[in-house]
Amino acid sequence: MRNDTFLFWVLLLTNGVFGVDADEVSVSVMVGDSVTLHTDITDVPKDTKIIWKFGDEIIARMNEADGNPSTYDKDRLKLDKQTGSLTITNIRTEHIGHYSVDIKSIDAKLKTFQVTVHGVFSLDGVKNISVREGDPVTLQTRITDITGDDVIEWTFGPQHTSAVKTDRENGRIIYNEHDERFRDRLHLYIQTGDLTISNSKPEASGLYQIKIIKSTYTIQKIFSVTVSAPSGAPSGISGAGVGLLIWAVTVFFATRSISNQGKGVSISCKSYCKSEK
Repeated sequence: MRNDTFLFWVLLLTNGVFGVDADEVSVSVMVGDSVTLHTDITDVPKDTKIIWKFGDEIIARMNEADGNPSTYDKDRLKLDKQTGSLTITNIRTEHIGHYSVDIKSIDAKLKTFQVTVHGVFSLDGVKNISVREGDPVTLQTRITDITGDDVIEWTFGPQHTSAVKTDRENGRIIYNEHDERFRDRLHLYIQTGDLTISNSKPEASGLYQIKIIKSTYTIQKIFSVTVSAPSGAPSGISGAGVGLLIWAVTVFFATRSISNQGKGVSISCKSYCKSEK
């Protein structure tokens, strides 16, 4: 009898009755990041019901009747209609916790995530970086768990022009050599996803976005880079304009002095002129 009781409790623990889930996915992000929790479905079958929970609270669902996704926070949550994956944008420390997705179709499936949010990356979801023209700048992801199976992609601007990405199948890095803004100026650190821009130019100013795509989730970060001229160095147009103005003033007063001397007019120079010895 005692052995049967012991076996009963072992079976309960094994089946996860006490909330122990060996397949739970651990996700670690920074404040301000966007993270997508994957369902592992590429195309949601018809008549599938999907329910996402944060703890015991339902935060998103897709009904089997019409297949239309809905979320309780439209500004921060997005439920992908095709895959059922959930994206949390501009994440905060209050979003730390346990997430689960219940997929009910022909084969019921439950997947769980434990999300941890660290430090302060950016409160508004965008990391602002300033650099002087000609200097290098490194966009740091502060991610340390990138593996060889992860896909890294950096894009630039509102059109999300590809700057550099990894080719997981062929094990190589693909740089955008067709865009003059990036040619021979980018270096990707494969272990962290950090991107260095060397010899920065004003045309390299703008928004940079990185996606680190893992099998179970995706992390997105946004950087705003501003490239400015070195301090104290006037531009060519401004310098030429100042020089022209000084030349014009000098000619004006020299001409006026000659004219006044011809008319017998004397000019007194006191506070603004140095006495001649």
